[in-house]
Amino acid sequence: MMKRFLIAIFSLTLSLSATGVGRTYYLSSTGNDGNDGLSPEKAWKTLSKVNDSALAPGDRVLFHCGDVFRGQLKPKSGELSSPVYYGSYGEGIKPVIEPSIDASAVSHWEKVGEKLWRCVLPTETEIGNIIFNDGKAGCAWKVDRREQLKKDLHFFWIKEEKTVYMVSEANPGERFSSIELAERHHVIDESGCHDVTYEGLWLRYGAAHGIGGSNVRHITILNCDISWIGGSTNYIDNEGRSVRYGNGIEFWSGAEDVLVENCRVWECWDAGLTNQSNVPDVVQRNIVFRGNEVWNCEYSYEYWQQGDRAVTENVRFENNVCRDAGKGWGHVQRWNPNAAHLMFYDTTAKTNSFVIHGNHFENTENYGMRLFNAWYSSITMKDNVWIIPHHILCRYHGRPTEALVYKYPDRLDVIHSDNKKEIESQTVEKPLVLKGKKALKKFKEKFNFE
Repeated sequence: MMKRFLIAIFSLTLSLSATGVGRTYYLSSTGNDGNDGLSPEKAWKTLSKVNDSALAPGDRVLFHCGDVFRGQLKPKSGELSSPVYYGSYGEGIKPVIEPSIDASAVSHWEKVGEKLWRCVLPTETEIGNIIFNDGKAGCAWKVDRREQLKKDLHFFWIKEEKTVYMVSEANPGERFSSIELAERHHVIDESGCHDVTYEGLWLRYGAAHGIGGSNVRHITILNCDISWIGGSTNYIDNEGRSVRYGNGIEFWSGAEDVLVENCRVWECWDAGLTNQSNVPDVVQRNIVFRGNEVWNCEYSYEYWQQGDRAVTENVRFENNVCRDAGKGWGHVQRWNPNAAHLMFYDTTAKTNSFVIHGNHFENTENYGMRLFNAWYSSITMKDNVWIIPHHILCRYHGRPTEALVYKYPDRLDVIHSDNKKEIESQTVEKPLVLKGKKALKKFKEKFNFE
């Protein structure tokens, strides 16, 4: 009862916090940054103008529906009773924010080999993905080394030249009506922010995360669309393989009083939704993912926390619809495909009140759920519907909750191979595989390993 009461108060506080009074600024693709922005007729034009403006608590920034705004949004913080609000105005599809580079023209590509093309447009940072025809024609295939450029639509970003090379049977600008080069940016970078609300925005074509950042408080994300996220390099492992960015909404390190509700997230390299950390002394508290729809991501929801003295408490993942884990663009390009609706990597943090409730999980390329170590006593699972007809419902690896040496933050440890031998060499409980109708009943009602 107390948990439900706290959640209710938390949700009410978030909804009421959007009522702070301040100025309203408008953005339109036909606007002008020389305007004052205080009416649709005198709208601003660019994200740069928004990012450079000294917004005050209670201020609202509204993007015109149907318009596309290029660049990265860097939000400003508000106050508990007066958050800074980023939303939309007008009618039509959600306004789009995209930090990608438009390389659609024939003149943007020069032939440098028999079937090799170089993009002549300069890039600021690594290109992690190339999306064709607004995703309707899929995307290109990123390789880790230039010598791997052999097949049609394989590409590589040359750091020294800050440009892209791509294999193509003809000029890419002739083959596709739109070509977007996704750079290594979050679409929204909210690091260090507090008391911010986002509502009714479409975020796409960022090669890091859709919404990313560390150490945030009082963040509300409502009715946003997030798509085609990730692909840039996070780090290179000791075998020369790249581990890539790509979460739709990520709360990294400290995160408190967060609500993500009624959002749609699809085509992410990694997780659609996640809170995670390997930072000492971090607290993740009062985090709610509710009523969202996630599909075609490697993981629908991912959680792990490994920092010394870290604490996680009062996390709720409820009433979400999660479909087709591993059926997105990232799965086929990964060297370690491991799709799951719920991906729980090794967690050593003190964890309390972690609830998975009322969700619908349907279809996966690998697992319904993957749980690496023995923190399951902190998880409450109830009233979830699992439709996983041909794959393992849950794979539990039985590793310890302490004394693991992590060479890489979000994978196993020691050699980073993610194989059965390495995982089970450190088990403290018997590994378990749940599959079939009998397992479904046990798994659905309560998560335990009696």
